[in-house]
Amino acid sequence: MTEGLYQNLFWYTFIFYLGGFLAFAMYFSLKKDSLQKIGTLLLALGLLMQTSGFVVKWGIIGQIRFQSMFEFLMLMSWAGVLLILYGVTKYKSPLLGIVITPIIVMLNAAAAMLDKSPAENLMPALQSNWLTIHISLAAIGAGAFVIAGAVSLFYLLSNHQYKTYDKKDFNGFLSLATLYLVYIPLALFFVLKIVGLAPHHTAFQVMSKFTSQMEYENARTLLGQLVIVLGLLFVPVLAVTGHIFKKKVTDSKNTGYGGVLFAIFALSFALSSLTVGILVHNDVLLITPQRHLGSIWRFFEFLGSAYIITLIIFPILYYLIYRKLGASINKIPGKIDLLDEINYRAVSLGYPLYTVGALFAGAIWAEQAWGTFWSWDPKEVGSLLVWFFYSAVLHARYNRDWKGNRLAILSIIGTSMIFVTFYGNYFFGGLHAYA
Repeated sequence: MTEGLYQNLFWYTFIFYLGGFLAFAMYFSLKKDSLQKIGTLLLALGLLMQTSGFVVKWGIIGQIRFQSMFEFLMLMSWAGVLLILYGVTKYKSPLLGIVITPIIVMLNAAAAMLDKSPAENLMPALQSNWLTIHISLAAIGAGAFVIAGAVSLFYLLSNHQYKTYDKKDFNGFLSLATLYLVYIPLALFFVLKIVGLAPHHTAFQVMSKFTSQMEYENARTLLGQLVIVLGLLFVPVLAVTGHIFKKKVTDSKNTGYGGVLFAIFALSFALSSLTVGILVHNDVLLITPQRHLGSIWRFFEFLGSAYIITLIIFPILYYLIYRKLGASINKIPGKIDLLDEINYRAVSLGYPLYTVGALFAGAIWAEQAWGTFWSWDPKEVGSLLVWFFYSAVLHARYNRDWKGNRLAILSIIGTSMIFVTFYGNYFFGGLHAYA
């Protein structure tokens, strides 16, 4: 059993999962049962390859152990595929395959950018069974939360009767989107620039064959400052925009339209974040160097870059989903109740696993490795915030009977928090920076 075999099994896994995604996507359009069966078979083969990869890795290092961010993502996708296969078998519906396979592919694509080598000689902090328990349970729990987010996206897209395309409505919506997502942030940026409050430190740079490579520390460009400010303004501008959209484009005759907009924007931002990650990984897009871990600018440079790409992707996805796929989405039978149930069950499953894995096992491992149960490490704080958030989500479900659109939106927000926490060590450093 060699490391080469381990690496190959990962790529075989990715190919099978990608094939499963394509088969379910074709079923969505053609409605042929044979495509559903092919998609299910390919996912099962991918799951076999992925499980074999874990076994081969354990054979290489001589013990059962999880210790890297790559394996964390692999466990998340592994849990997602198990849920698809279980759901397709239990509910006799291809819906889970249609909804979750895109997320599985995205998780594997993100994992491809991380170090896949099975380290045999680990630092003392990683030589603990509690680390394996910590990562495995936290990964499966986080995977359940991500699946809930994926199901919620489709729920919001489904909980709306797509009407005939109205050019006037679309132009009005596009005007509002441009005003609140583009013009206002640009205006705020130039105001900050004029009064001297725009950030001066930025290493943001776009590389191409037409430009010479500058030293990171000297790349203080107007574009870099703009990217940081967009990252800083992203959350407040989005909150204001959502409030405006709710008043302007949602009414009793167009139920669920606000949810559709939220879902498309969330999907656009997820794709944009993955795109920026690939660009940074391949040195096409240069942000504050990773050696400056702990620099808050890294996070806002990334966020601002994803924001810019989102503004490009969003109109395209809106056109494809609302105008081209809306009628097909409405024709999928029995989707709403099933999606709401799966969302709730996935959160309910992920919560205890994440609680034990991320918090309790993580604290015990931290005490063994660093001598303290709690150290205010950025990833620790992020995990605690995620736990508080999902505690509030379950409270709202149990005691306030929040379901449907409300629960779906909360699940999508929770999924975003999961990924920010997961990649937090790349932006903020801390004790988890080794991963």
